[in-house]
Amino acid sequence: MIQLIVIFPKFAGISTKNVFQNNYSINFKLNKRMKKILMIACMMIASMSAFAQQGKCTFGINGDYMVDDPNNLGFGVNMGYELIDNLRGVAEFNYFLKKDNVSWWNVELNAEYLFKFGSLAVYPLAGVDLLGWKVDYMGQSTNDSKLGLNLGAGVEYQLSPSLALKAEYNYKTQHDGYSLLKVGVVIPF
Repeated sequence: MIQLIVIFPKFAGISTKNVFQNNYSINFKLNKRMKKILMIACMMIASMSAFAQQGKCTFGINGDYMVDDPNNLGFGVNMGYELIDNLRGVAEFNYFLKKDNVSWWNVELNAEYLFKFGSLAVYPLAGVDLLGWKVDYMGQSTNDSKLGLNLGAGVEYQLSPSLALKAEYNYKTQHDGYSLLKVGVVIPF
């Protein structure tokens, strides 16, 4: 008979005396609080998947220019999701080419509110930004990252139902602030 002791956190209300037996099944008791937590989690997941069928998704690719020192070039990819009419959540990753022994990257989570005028949309944006960098100098390497705010505005022009052009300005609060210009394409699906 194979026995493996399974230890669960006491706050979850799961007994620590449970074992896997030779049939590899597990038996445990959930207390009322844990059942409620699991039920709420299941309801949240179900409502998110039902909601996900209603919104529009976008995929984008952009070229970046860091306006402030070190005046660097980069590129990025992003995914957007229309949460409600005209409000879009966007997750983005940008990588900046190595310059002066420093390479930069950032991850953004933004909310954009689109004001639509026919094929043209303008939007303010706000969110959080994680900026990371790596310095390689004389065989030594160090890296770090900082969390900050991301504020900006953009314009998007719909060329067709399946393609749009985008230009965006971002101000990021790390390191006494820096500016970023982006130009790219957006593909709704």
